[in-house]
Amino acid sequence: MYQKLSWTAAALALVLVAGCKVEKTGTDTYKVTSPTPEARSDAQKAKENVSQAGAEVKSDAKDLGHKVGDAAHDVGQTEAAQQIKEGAVKLGRGIKEGVGEAAQATGTALQKAGRDMHDAARPERETTTKTTVTKTTTVTTTTVKP
Repeated sequence: MYQKLSWTAAALALVLVAGCKVEKTGTDTYKVTSPTPEARSDAQKAKENVSQAGAEVKSDAKDLGHKVGDAAHDVGQTEAAQQIKEGAVKLGRGIKEGVGEAAQATGTALQKAGRDMHDAARPERETTTKTTVTKTTTVTTTTVKP
């Protein structure tokens, strides 16, 4: 198909060159005479042939594209492709669940660290203990000052 196009293009170039008359008139001087009616006719035919070959190449390429697309669709419908798709979905869910659990664990750890830092930042509290002794009862009172 592509060979036909290149041969046709080569034929067109040959007809165009052969159709013109070139004469050397002096040093580095040439006279080019327009092609004859026969050469013009041959050039037109060659041009039409190239155009037709190009259309055939385009049509063949389009058909090939459709065949490749259909084959790719068929492969996507196979059991193996469906299993790969399902596996990918499960993997995605697993990743999301794992990330969620990690975020929860991090949140819990941050809460504990925040409580510990808050407790460590509190000033020491003064406590007073007073014990009263009587004959039968002992009362102990503890007061915590904030």
